[in-house]
Amino acid sequence: MQALAGLLHGSDRLTVRLEENSFLEVEPLNRLTLLATCAVLLANEAPPAQGAEFMFRATVAGETFEGKPLQWSDSLMVLLARDGQLHYFDPRKAKNAQKTSPRFVSYTSIETRSALRREFGDGYSVASTGHYLVVHPPGRGDIWGERFEQLYRSFQTYFRVRGVDLQAAEFPLVAIVLRSRDEYYRFARQSGVSLLPGTLGHYDPQSNRVWMYDPTGGAANDRWEEAAATIVHEATHQTAYNVGLHSRTAETPRWLVEGLAMMFEAPGVYRNEAFDHRSARINRERLDDFRTFLKQRTSKNLIAKLIASDQSFRTDGIRAYADAWALSFYLSETRPRDYEQYLALTARRPSLTSYPATNRVGDFRRIFGNDLAVLETNFLQWMSDLQ
Repeated sequence: MQALAGLLHGSDRLTVRLEENSFLEVEPLNRLTLLATCAVLLANEAPPAQGAEFMFRATVAGETFEGKPLQWSDSLMVLLARDGQLHYFDPRKAKNAQKTSPRFVSYTSIETRSALRREFGDGYSVASTGHYLVVHPPGRGDIWGERFEQLYRSFQTYFRVRGVDLQAAEFPLVAIVLRSRDEYYRFARQSGVSLLPGTLGHYDPQSNRVWMYDPTGGAANDRWEEAAATIVHEATHQTAYNVGLHSRTAETPRWLVEGLAMMFEAPGVYRNEAFDHRSARINRERLDDFRTFLKQRTSKNLIAKLIASDQSFRTDGIRAYADAWALSFYLSETRPRDYEQYLALTARRPSLTSYPATNRVGDFRRIFGNDLAVLETNFLQWMSDLQ
């Protein structure tokens, strides 16, 4: 249940962040606005809906940001910063906007590592691996760094053997491993994140960081298995959002996001040596939940309801997670090419736009066919036979 509590948090983070920041209040300025500045800079650039590649720097409410504009309107700017974080603000409320480069350049691993050291101070160390920077209590860097790096490699292998070319991560991936539960909850409160009791970790799409705490408390005994499901789940979210499978600025069906992350909780997925055996790729906890709830169902159209809306995650979370894992696992195992096309289709959705039920169902049918009743019959039979 601790792992599940971590999963039930967080996947609404993108929507929550967009809604909150759409109404961000800062002091008005009697100056040339950032919006006007961007209009000048973009005179010969791509249309605003597609963003731009140049970098600019501006100050909002006393904080200076530098990055590229992904999208903007009269009242909302979405800026991708050089460290991979997303910032949302009213472009009319910015000072001293200036173009700093014709092309976007992310911070290097060395620059990001230095920034993390300044942010977290002497009480934490920063471990560096091939793709990760892990902030951790002193003395456990090799353990946590290797774990996150292994998960990244397993993710790459899973899709590579299926013929999927993933984008290279544009930024060093950052994971924050705090020393205690209390410190983790304190950092979350300071960031405006509400955590459910028992949460072990979460991925925040806005900061592009995984946040968690060390359940061992620095003790010699390693309680990795206690935290494994949550860590794998949240690291999968982070990787998927950074290699092109999901978009951090577009609304993505929640069943798809959560289903993919739950597939990676199975040891046969996040451990490469077991990839050849389907039985090792089954998330046994989710399968048990799915079969339990299936016996209690009084209505059909499971697939149609799941793909049309995220509502079930708010009203019946455990069942929604079970359904999301089951459908994702079925599609990835039986129709891998279609599943990959659907991931690509949803990742290309335009930023900051709603995704109504008719569009969700239409996109799903475009990839998997119009007859959802037949698909559901085959799906339920396959799940029933799964060993």
